[in-house]
Amino acid sequence: MAMLGAMAFKALQGAGQAESEVPLGLREVENDDQEAELERGAELVLKAMINAAKADGRIDQQEVQRIVGKLEEAGEPEEARDFILAEMGKPLDVEGFLAEAAKQPQLAPQIYAASLLAIEVDTPAEREYMQQLADNLNLDRGVVSELESTLGMG
Repeated sequence: MAMLGAMAFKALQGAGQAESEVPLGLREVENDDQEAELERGAELVLKAMINAAKADGRIDQQEVQRIVGKLEEAGEPEEARDFILAEMGKPLDVEGFLAEAAKQPQLAPQIYAASLLAIEVDTPAEREYMQQLADNLNLDRGVVSELESTLGMG
């Protein structure tokens, strides 16, 4: 979450939209409410990665490895890997995911960045999904461009 938070904060700054408050993933958690918020955000980001992988109608082994590899790099516990594998088995529910994401608009840049990290945007379905995601997250085109540039997509 810290890496995604840093990317998102940098993209917002680059697009001239930086928030005055540093994102929760980049600062010390001060209470149980913030801890719970951080956990909900992490779960939402994981779901974003999974949905991106499902965007073209299938999750290939390379996408599974990419997502699980990111978790391992971050030192996430085995429960996170198990959560990912269980979510991958569920059908794609873009509308449900977007409704859930709308409840945490401060995470929009992280959600978009996580989705980009999960896949190679190399099919029309994936490009369409990423555009739909950016639109529904109400991400400014400048923020999207900054994130894509940071991740070597633009």
